Amino acid sequence: MIPALAPLFQGGFAHYGERLRLAQPDDPALPLTALLDPAVLDVQLQAFRSNFAQEDPRAVLSIWSKYYFLYLVPPVLAANLILQRDLPLDPHAMRVEMDPTGLPAVFVFADEGGPLAPPLYGLDRFASLLQDNLVFMIDGWQQRYGLSGKVLWSNASRYLRWFVQELSRFGLPEPMWAPGKSLLEAKAYADGTRNPLYQAYVERFRRDDGEPLSVRKLCCIRYLLPDTELCEDCPRLCHS
Repeated sequence: MIPALAPLFQGGFAHYGERLRLAQPDDPALPLTALLDPAVLDVQLQAFRSNFAQEDPRAVLSIWSKYYFLYLVPPVLAANLILQRDLPLDPHAMRVEMDPTGLPAVFVFADEGGPLAPPLYGLDRFASLLQDNLVFMIDGWQQRYGLSGKVLWSNASRYLRWFVQELSRFGLPEPMWAPGKSLLEAKAYADGTRNPLYQAYVERFRRDDGEPLSVRKLCCIRYLLPDTELCEDCPRLCHS
């Protein structure tokens, strides 16, 4: 738990606080950038999928990346939207504890960050998460494993969208969570840089019953792995 975030991680949010901590002297956690080294990441992917060596590494990495986004995004967004606090998310300054199943268990920060700088609306509010962290990690995984960056951004969009929706369902005032909608709705940053998350979700109709369904534009390619069901928001469930 990061002390400055303690007021946030109570009740239904409590378990998210366990995913973050401050660095200690001679910290044993891995540098976060080590997860871009195939020699390191392959060990984690092997722990994650025991048949990794016989499976499509792109599909395994895609599914593994979802846990990275799932464990990092909610507490970071909660700090941003509820406490208006910006965490230091540069991968070069972060570390990570891995669990025995090859998944990131705890993200380790150099310091507690500080108050968000203006603007508090628009995509630039989330630059630390998107431009400092996700751009760097996604570009690295794309270059080293050949997995499309668009697939990885689509994976990230799932948890960004989900958590903003969760905040709205928790009964928080709309002005508190509504800025998070810009993550998937803003076309670009203030300087014109394209938002890779823009319109990551589309409305389609299910193949089996014709019912409308919000799905990601891109499949996470988990179908390439044996005995693996499609996600509930997979575009393969729908008519094109």
